[in-house]
Amino acid sequence: MPESQQDDSARADGSHDRRRVPSPVTIDAAIAGRGKRFVRRLYRLRAIGLGIGFFCVAGVFYQHTLSTPLWLWALLIFHGFVWPHVARVLALSRPVPYRAEHTNLLIDAAFGGFWVAAMQFNLLPSVVVLAMMSMNNIGAAGVRLFLQGLLASLAGGLVGVAVLGFHWAPATDTFNVITSLPMLILYPIALGKVTYDLAQKLAQRSREMEHLSRHDGLTGLLNRRAWEQRLAEIHTHCMRTGQPACLVLMDLDHFKRINDTLGHAAGDAALARFAGLLRQRLRDVDAVGRYGGEEFGAVLVNTASVAGQDTMHRLLVDLRARVAQAESQMQAGHAMALAECTVSMGLVPFSAAFDTPQSWLQQADRALYRAKRGGRDGMVVIDVGEGGRVREVGAGPDVGSDVGSEAGAGATHDIGAPH
Repeated sequence: MPESQQDDSARADGSHDRRRVPSPVTIDAAIAGRGKRFVRRLYRLRAIGLGIGFFCVAGVFYQHTLSTPLWLWALLIFHGFVWPHVARVLALSRPVPYRAEHTNLLIDAAFGGFWVAAMQFNLLPSVVVLAMMSMNNIGAAGVRLFLQGLLASLAGGLVGVAVLGFHWAPATDTFNVITSLPMLILYPIALGKVTYDLAQKLAQRSREMEHLSRHDGLTGLLNRRAWEQRLAEIHTHCMRTGQPACLVLMDLDHFKRINDTLGHAAGDAALARFAGLLRQRLRDVDAVGRYGGEEFGAVLVNTASVAGQDTMHRLLVDLRARVAQAESQMQAGHAMALAECTVSMGLVPFSAAFDTPQSWLQQADRALYRAKRGGRDGMVVIDVGEGGRVREVGAGPDVGSDVGSEAGAGATHDIGAPH
């Protein structure tokens, strides 16, 4: 087929050089609906500002009753008492309310310029109106919107001059001062109140974000990063003052079995209950955190070795009672029986021999490992003397022999071992 006939055929069926119809503009899901609270916050300010601003402009119109047309009064009433509600509805109906509200602010600024021309450039009312619009713009989006608002006010003023003619009467009398006072007094107060409320919300949000960044979402305890920071602070304090402290690492025994047999929800519940027990048994001043997985850490401040061992031994006893109760409930066929597990612990009192927090933590990890190796459900204490001599106190059926052969110094005996 000749080339010209091919072109004619292609044009006939519309398949040749077909233009792609542009797709409608899509809104990014990340910004869709953004700014609704911003719109509601500005709605209150706009309703207050334009409501009291009405009297500022109306005072000038009142003095020029004969030269002020009725449509101008109607437009002023609309702008002062109807437009705030219309602007709110329009902004909230748009896909991105935040952007729509910026447009509304520029419309406000254009109205402000128009009212300046309509007031024949009466000095004080004009300055008050333009200042209100400028405060809104710079408070909403900074210098950029402020400069755009100035251009919009200039455009509105030129429209006012084109429609109403240019009349220059900048003198402000006492009556105009009085009608401008509500705007001068009430609007800054309203703006300050909104700014204060926003600052309080931001401060609360900042505190919430700080809490989330430092605490584990499941247990509510300190997360690993925050807990290690607290450990470093306590280590520095103990090195400087000589105050006693005990570092404890804990690992839930056979925790994987709960996840595998009962599901991760049951495992999460067991972790949360153990964290609650730690909060009950330990003090607020103690640094308690989730070290990772089913492993937890605690630093008992101003606590000597014997007191720390007593505290953690009571925790062991509580857990054994809970495990025994849970097992009896499961054997009895209770559907709501909760999964519980015992815990292995490694406790290391502070010593000046620990020149870094990491060396202290390393000994606690070593003690925890020995507790788990010795049969679990118990506690091993590693006590490092001033000269670096190590004394281990073990729990568990097999720990004693291991300690006696590897510690190299000090006596060994069982504490907290189940009988």
